[in-house]
This record gives sequence, C-alpha cells and structure tokens, in this order.
Amino acid sequence: MFPSSPRRTGRAGVRALLAGVLLAALAPVLPVHAAAPDAAPASASAAGTSVAGAEAGRWSGTAHGFASLAGGTTGGAGGETVTVTDALELARYAAAPEPYVIQVSGALTLQPFGTEIAVASDKTILGLGDTAALVHGGLRLNPGTHNVIIRNLTIRDTAVEGDWDCKSTDHDGIQMDSVHHVWIDHNRFSRICDGQLDIRKDSEYITVSYNRFEDNNKTFGIGWTPNVRTQITIDHNLFAHTKQRNPSADNVAYAHLYNNHLTAQNDPADPVWTYGNWSRGRTKMVIENSYYEDVQHPYQADATAELVQRGSVLRNTSGRHETRGDAFDPRAFYPYALDPASAVPALVGRFSGPQKKIGTPLAGAGARAAALAADWTDDTADGFASVNALGQNGTYGGRDGRTVLATTLTDLEKYATAAEPYTIVVQGTITMVPKGREIKVASDKTIVGAGTSGHLVGGGFFLGAGVHNVIIRNLTIRDSSEGIWNDDAHDFDAIQMDGAHHVWIDHNSLRNQADGLIDSRKDTTYVTISWNRLSDNNKTLGIGWTENTTAALTLHHNWLYETQQRNPSADNAARAHLYNNYLQDDPAGPVAVAYGNHARGATRMVLENSYFKGVRNPVTKDATAALVQRGSVFDGTSGRNESGPDSSGAGAFDPRASYPYALDPAADVPALVTAGAGPRAAIGVLAPAVITVAQDGSGDHTTVRAAVDAVPTGNALPVTIAVAPGVYRETVRIPRAKRFVTVQGTGPSRRDTRITYDNSAGTPKPDGSGTYGTSGSATFAVEADDTRLRNLTVVNAFDEAAHQARPGHQAVALRTAADRIDLYGLIVEGDQDTLQTDSAARDAVGRVRLTNSYVAGNVDFVFGRGTVVLDGSVLTLRKRWDGSSAGYVTAPSTAAGARGLLITRSVIDGDVAAGSFHLGRPWHAGGDAALDPQTVVRDSRLGAAVHPAPWTDMGGFSWRDDRFAEYRNLGPGSGPASADRPHLTDERAADHEVADWLGDWTTSG
Repeated sequence: MFPSSPRRTGRAGVRALLAGVLLAALAPVLPVHAAAPDAAPASASAAGTSVAGAEAGRWSGTAHGFASLAGGTTGGAGGETVTVTDALELARYAAAPEPYVIQVSGALTLQPFGTEIAVASDKTILGLGDTAALVHGGLRLNPGTHNVIIRNLTIRDTAVEGDWDCKSTDHDGIQMDSVHHVWIDHNRFSRICDGQLDIRKDSEYITVSYNRFEDNNKTFGIGWTPNVRTQITIDHNLFAHTKQRNPSADNVAYAHLYNNHLTAQNDPADPVWTYGNWSRGRTKMVIENSYYEDVQHPYQADATAELVQRGSVLRNTSGRHETRGDAFDPRAFYPYALDPASAVPALVGRFSGPQKKIGTPLAGAGARAAALAADWTDDTADGFASVNALGQNGTYGGRDGRTVLATTLTDLEKYATAAEPYTIVVQGTITMVPKGREIKVASDKTIVGAGTSGHLVGGGFFLGAGVHNVIIRNLTIRDSSEGIWNDDAHDFDAIQMDGAHHVWIDHNSLRNQADGLIDSRKDTTYVTISWNRLSDNNKTLGIGWTENTTAALTLHHNWLYETQQRNPSADNAARAHLYNNYLQDDPAGPVAVAYGNHARGATRMVLENSYFKGVRNPVTKDATAALVQRGSVFDGTSGRNESGPDSSGAGAFDPRASYPYALDPAADVPALVTAGAGPRAAIGVLAPAVITVAQDGSGDHTTVRAAVDAVPTGNALPVTIAVAPGVYRETVRIPRAKRFVTVQGTGPSRRDTRITYDNSAGTPKPDGSGTYGTSGSATFAVEADDTRLRNLTVVNAFDEAAHQARPGHQAVALRTAADRIDLYGLIVEGDQDTLQTDSAARDAVGRVRLTNSYVAGNVDFVFGRGTVVLDGSVLTLRKRWDGSSAGYVTAPSTAAGARGLLITRSVIDGDVAAGSFHLGRPWHAGGDAALDPQTVVRDSRLGAAVHPAPWTDMGGFSWRDDRFAEYRNLGPGSGPASADRPHLTDERAADHEVADWLGDWTTSG
C-alpha cells in the first residue's frame, strides 16, 4: 500500500522565512582602533576558513557574504509585518520611517510606466511564493538608505520596444546610490530598460544571491564613482541572454563572485559586443567556481584593476580570459561554502529566482519560529522505511516525545538509551570516550544534528535486535579509525544495526571509521539510507550477514567517494532498491575502489539511474543473486559490469509495488548529490522559545531577572530572552540548571539595552551576612553551560571615587562560571575586575568565547581560571578613579595543563598615558603555587599605552615562571622579542590558535 502523505525527503532542508532579530546571526568585525563602542570598524576580521558551518541553506533567511558584516542586514526585522496587494500600499509602507516586513501578494502593476518606488531604511520586501511581481516599474534606494532586504520578487517589463540600448529611458529594476547593508536574493529580473540592477556610487556591504537575470541588454552595474569603497558578494545567480554588465564592477574595493552561471551571451548572429564579468578601474575581483557557457569575453580586467579566477568551468567561450594581480582573500572577511563548478548549472537552475517555499505568510516572530522548526520536523522517511509492516506505521522516530538538546556525551547517551521517545538535537562536537564507543539507541528516537554543527568523533551508534522507529539525520560521524586501513582488531562502526527495523539514515556525513560506515546486519529491514556522504573509508555499507532473505532496504541519492569496498555489498537481501546514487573514485586520491554495488547470495537488487565515475567493477553479482539495472551512467569505469534489464533471468522485484518514488535523470546525479548530500544547515535548527522583556510593560516581563526566573529548571531546549532597549538597573544570575539560554538585546545597537548595577566586593549585603566579595559583586553572572549573550551592554557602575574609605573595590560586570559560554556583540564596562571568567569547579573546564565586543577597565579587568578566547574585540584601557594612568589588562589564574587567556585579532588601547598598562600578571589565587597562569596576545594591534615590558609580577609570583607570550602583534605598543617580551615561534604559535582553546566546541554564531 502506498503511503497517503506526499514524498518529503528533506532534500535541501528548505527553510521558511527567518527575518526576526532574535534569530539573526551577526558576523564578527575586527575593530582596528579603540574607538567608542559601535563606531564603524575599518576592516573585517578573518572569520575562519571552515565552510562546513558557513552554508546557510538554499533558502536561508539570513544574509551572508558582505551583507552579513558590520552589524549584518536584518531588513524590517522587529517591525510590523504587512501584506500588500497594490502598488500604492507598497509605496506607502516602503517609504515609511519605521521598520516593516512587507509581503507582496500577486502581481502589482506600477503606474505610470517606469515608476521606481522609493524604499527607506529597515525594510524587508518579500514576495509571497513564486507569483509576486512588480510589472512596468521597480525599486529605488536613495543615498543613506541602509538595512534593506529585497527577496523573492519578479521585476519585469519596463523595456521599450525598439530601444534595446535604453538610451532614452532609465527604468531600472532596482537602483541604489550610496547605500549600505542591502541583500538582494531569489529575485527574477526580465526585460528591464535600463539596468536590471544598478548598485552605484559608494554603496557598501551588499550581497546579491540566487537571482535570475534574463533577457536584457544592461544587466548589473556596480560603481560609477571615483571612490573605492564598495564591498559586494555575488553568488549563485543565473545570467541568461544578458548582453553586458554581468556584472561590470567599476572601482569596487572587494567584489567576490562565486558559483554563478553565465550562459547564452554569445550569439554569432548578433553583432552587438557582449561580455561577462568585468573588473574595471581599481576594482579587486575574485571569481570562484562559476560556470561560463556560450559566453564572449567571460572575464576581463582593466590594466588598473585586479582579477583572480579559480576553479571555474568554461564551455564554448571566446575572447578575453584575463587575470591580473592578487586581488584579496574573501575568507579574511567571512566564511562561505563553494559548490563544485560542474554542479552550478543544475543548482542555479533549480534554486535561483522566486521560490514557493519563500515568503509563506507569517503572523509574527512566534509563527516564524514555528515555521522554521516545522520545516524539518515534518520531514518523513521515504522508501522502505515508509512502509507499514511489522506493526510499525512507517518511520517517524521520536516525533511523539519531547525534543531535547544534547551538547555532551552524557546528554546524548541519557536520551538515546531512554525508554520513552525523544527527538535529540545534537549541537556541537561530542567526542566519544573511550574511542570506539557505540551508544545503544533505543526505539522511537530521532537523533539529528543542529545544522552542520553536530559531530560525533571516535564512535557511533548501535541498534540492537527489535529496536525500531529510529531516525539518524544530519550528523557527521567520523574518526574512530586507529590508522590501520584493514583494521580487523577493532569493530568501530559509525552506525551498526543488528535485527532492527524501520530506520531512516539521512543527510549524514560518515567517514574514517575503523570498520564499517553503516552495517545493516542480521535481518535488519525496512531501512532507507538517503542523501548521505560516505567517504574516506575501507568498508562502507554492508547489508546482510544472515541466512535469512528478509531485508528490505532503499538507498538513494548517496555520495560514495573514495570508499574501497561494500558500496554496498548486499548479502541475502530480499529487496535492495538503489537509485540516483553517485559512486566516485578520485584517480588522484589515496583510495582505489575495489567494487561498487554487489548483489550477493540470494539478494534481489534493482539499480536505477545511478552514476558511476572511475569505479572498477561498478556492478557485480553472484550467480545466485538477481539484479536489474536500468538508466545508469558508467563514466570511465572498468572491470565487471553485470548490468542488464534482467541479468539473472529470474527477475528481481518492482519497487513501485511497495512505495512511490521519483527518479532524477542519471546525468544530473553528480551535481545534485554532491551539492545535496551530507548535513544541511537548515535541518535540526530549533526555534527557541522566546520570553520578552520590556520596561514599559509591553513584554512578558519588565526585568531580565524575572525572565530568567521564568525559564524552567532543568531546561533542555533553547530559550531566547529578548530584551527591549532600556536601562535595566538590576543584577542577573543564570543558575546552573537553566542551560541553553540566550539573552539578546533587540535594539539596533548594543548600547540600546543596558544592564547595570554598582555592587563591589566590599559592598555590604542587605541581610547583614557580610559583603558580596569579588564574585558576588557581578552585575550579570552566568553559571549555566551553553549560555549565549548578544547585543547587550553590561556595566558595573561602582563609584570608586565616592567609596575610597570602603575596602574591596573589585567590581565585576560580567562573571562566567560554566562551559561553552558564547558572548557576541557586547560592551562590558567596569574598572577593576570587569570580566571574570571561571569554571563550575577548580577541576572543571570553563570555555568562553567573546567576539566582536568591547571590554573596558583598568586593573586586572579580564581575569580568572577560565579557558577564554577574546577574538576580534577591543579592550579599552581606562584611567583610574583619580585620573591616573596605570593598570593591568589580564590576571589569569589558570590551572597547570589547562589553557588560559587567548587574545587574538583584537585591539588593546585607550585614552591613557603611553607605556602605563601591562598586558598581564599571574594571579595565583589563594597563593596556590601549583597554578600555571597563561595569557597569549597574538595578531592584535597594541596601542602606545602598552608598557614596553608588558608582563609583570603579582603577589610574590614571577610572571617568568608562568606562561605569558606574544605573537605577530602590530602597533606602537608592540615590540621585538626579548627577555622581557617573549614571543612564540611559528611552530609554537600553531598550537596557540582559537581551535586549540575551544577543542571540540564550535560556537553556533
């Protein structure tokens, strides 16, 4: 019987609109001087090179690329959502001074012909589904306009018959002059006179992604200015039948073009000169993994410009193919994921332009969050895992139970082995101890990685006899290998199943295991394995190990890359249905594939529309097995290929008798599978519960403390406390039993939401029980693991001058005493002991990452025993209460063998006397000589305020006996290595990077 529900396989992890500031991610920006917080930084930081966590999904609602920097582009987030059905309504809301999310329904005809509607700052203009259009007009962003998102619209038909060159008209699709922070995404532009998209003059922080530019003369121009300021990202766009400006970039500081498809621009019958990408004036352009087909002059550069091209495909191109200079490194600004150039036509053809999945009408932040979560939680298994059998109605995992978040091995094992159903979202990297550990998963479980962050290292899962209704999705399971290729001594599988049934394994990346990636053994049946990346392994996927011929399995859209054997090997499988899989052997890689699909014993196998590239023995079968192959592509294969319509004469089986399915063309499989297999950024994302705070009574609570009190004790799901702008005079404490809490200011600036109090170590407690002490003086205390703070100012306003007679002037603004504390976009202000970073106990790890933030103080103002990274931030040096200049930036109290304080890609400076501040001194808390304090300052700018001998002693302990060092710093406060100024060697510096400090913790942005 066919399932009654439509087929949903989570192919691209489609996401609904995510426009709220509560869910927006801010990209780090490296300040280059100790400016006042929120001053515009002059350059962006290196945001990391990992691309696995950079892909935001084909329909992501969050801007990427240059539009994500310097505060990001959130459009009308936080404003009212309205739906417009005529041009007058659109014009009214678009020009309004307040923020709006404007949903456009249907086709709007603009009058008079060529009208350009003015769009003001803080707007999202969003087409509902794929039918929203602006006809006979367009949009205009005037100078100074900023924070605008335009998505999912068709803008068409301002072309004037007989005026192809548009000399007499200036009807643009979208024109913007000297704007900043604009995201143009998933639109279609067609038959526009003059330009389809003009980004002119000194526009900055722009991203143009997944658009279709079609049937036009002048397509996409950037510049028209003598200044070199514009930064722009252009990715995954289609340029088809567009003659020029594809784009033309004139005096653009940084133009990053990747994964675009330019096609049908070279018509031999048309005498008009055409061209693709042009780097003009003083532009610096980088082109990566694009696809040029039937293009004249695909890329070119003026003598004054720079252009770097790498990885692109050129088919039937002619004319200029010019590169010049070094341009720039885009990864110094933001992370991004490159799709293979060969996949670009299929990907861009499918995913660019307006989409039905974008712009679903939403009623507000709560509905947006629900839609985001529902997108992947509603996905259902297909193939044999969907079939009703053995008393199980398909495979839906832990759908009927609680949803919980797991960030540790303890969390994961507790929920996975429980008797009751759970949806377990794995966030971050979990290292299996001991290596090879396989968690015994119980029935009725969904285990899903949160975006691309969920990694299991050194182990995997085991599903025993009778275990059923299990979903394992969107995880990376890797690296249990002991370095022995054919390792018979260890049985460390990624996923092993012995006698289980109804299991769906989907969108995982499995690699480098000591034994098999997936072992489906001992009558395990009703299994679907889909959209996985199986790579870099000896034994890949084994099915069988039984005398019974009972197993029914579906394998589709998997990428098997550099896997030697069992690709799969199916032994006594009653029904093995394999379709649209991509088996690839890299001839330059370390692995030589021994064989591909193998039907063994009494197996009956149907193999359809797969793609075998460079594989030896792609299809093999025993004399006792039945195998039917149809529609597959064999590219550079060799050896045994026992394919045919009915190779056994006995027949195999008809998969459609068990379930419906849709075949993709075999020729499209490499592009589709390489782009779509493995973890997706949009799967496993949990919409947080939101608790609002506003002093005027318009929120759930009027104080932050009350909102924290409202979080359930033992909380196991994300909770966002959204704090409206205002000055909150209170102390806040997040206790240990309230994990996964984000406290986030909702104003446009981190200064808008201010939490302040003025206790000091010597302040008497109201109950007369003594004084607060240093730790107790904190305005904001974080004692719960997995806490995040965003877009806030936290202040200890203790007035030293007014309390000179009182001892104990230590006054903490922010204290952390937990692990995995992610701080982003903060201002933390105080004088002595501003930021205290500890752990839950002396022998516990307490990792903290503070990014794109400001910390101000004068004496030991970053201190404690925590393992702390201060990255891309400003440490502002302040004068003492009496106006004097003297102080210490750090006072670590690190345990021996632990990591201490790492300051990287940051600025240390302030309005204080030259040479008056030391970078640090060793705090041996309680006189403990066994401690080994550590501060490393690297790749940072040191102002003149830094002392020429930057380290000093403390409490009778010499800094020379502990761990203090610099590496590759710049600025007037930096200096060469000496006995008083130790520098790391390049070799030692390689062990003193952010990843070394964070270990298996990946911050979630």
